[in-house]
Amino acid sequence: MVDHAALAQRGAALRSLLVIQRPTSDSLDATFVALADATRREMIRSLLHKPRRAGELADIVAMSPQALSRHLRVLRKAGLVIEAGIEADARVRIYSVHPDAFVPVRRWLAEVEDVWQRQLHAFKTYAESLPRQRKQKA
Repeated sequence: MVDHAALAQRGAALRSLLVIQRPTSDSLDATFVALADATRREMIRSLLHKPRRAGELADIVAMSPQALSRHLRVLRKAGLVIEAGIEADARVRIYSVHPDAFVPVRRWLAEVEDVWQRQLHAFKTYAESLPRQRKQKA
């Protein structure tokens, strides 16, 4: 005999694990928006190697200084890129990746991974209980 109540309870437990909280952090949302653009991801890749001037970045991504400025603004607002000036020349700005830029992303991904691990564990437990239920019926 199939225990429908137990099956329903297991199904409810599995469904509850499927709910992933939407990120509440504005900075996390801004980070994903900033990284959604391929040009900005290329800029980040380049800045991970070494800090660069805006002109160098413009050459790397083959973009006009005006267009690059808009991308840099998005990256700065998201907290991914920081700029520093050279004391001798205020016109020169050096851009680099913020050291803690990806901490919120790593935390969020760890939460998502935890949810998936719990789902897989619950499914494994459920799947392993099926043969025992069949044997008990016989």
